[in-house]
Amino acid sequence: MQSTSRCGTAPTRPPTATGSAPRRRSPGRKRTRTRPRSARTVAHNRAWKAAAGPRREFIKRLVRGKALPDEAREFAQRILLELPRFYGKWADKQRTETLALLLGAKDPGKESAADLAASFPKSRLANVLFAHVAAAFEDDIREPKKFDTAQMTNVLLWESPDPRQASYLLLLESLGQADNGSYQLSEVEAQAVARHRPTAAD
Repeated sequence: MQSTSRCGTAPTRPPTATGSAPRRRSPGRKRTRTRPRSARTVAHNRAWKAAAGPRREFIKRLVRGKALPDEAREFAQRILLELPRFYGKWADKQRTETLALLLGAKDPGKESAADLAASFPKSRLANVLFAHVAAAFEDDIREPKKFDTAQMTNVLLWESPDPRQASYLLLLESLGQADNGSYQLSEVEAQAVARHRPTAAD
């Protein structure tokens, strides 16, 4: 006569055709499949943030230089006249630390961007305007991940910057090449703008 167990132990699973109990799937096995992607994301995010330092140092040299290249002046002028959405959002925040930094502040959190701009001679107004536009871009691409309102989803800038963000990075690359190669994009930035480069046919 078959007896039933009254203890609180969980019932055992029936054996398989081989005579052994079926193996349970390890809960950690699924997570290991996502680790390569996560590691890549972390590495690229770090590289994106690290690239900001050299990029901003180059911008500071351009801004503090005697003559701003025409290419930079025309780019800043176009942004100021077109007033793209990201630029308006940056202006609404009224955060000028990045602008003060690009204008040469030693302590951007305490020094006034307006006072620093006033110290520039009239002949270098274009330098100040370029710093203003560059500061808006720098704050816009500061974080590698942001929400794309057009696609209504989060995007990684090192994977898919929008055309305007890419044009900013390509401008800096061009200016660096013209300045005896004094600046070049980092590897992660170069990968980001690859599909935005003009083709030979253009």
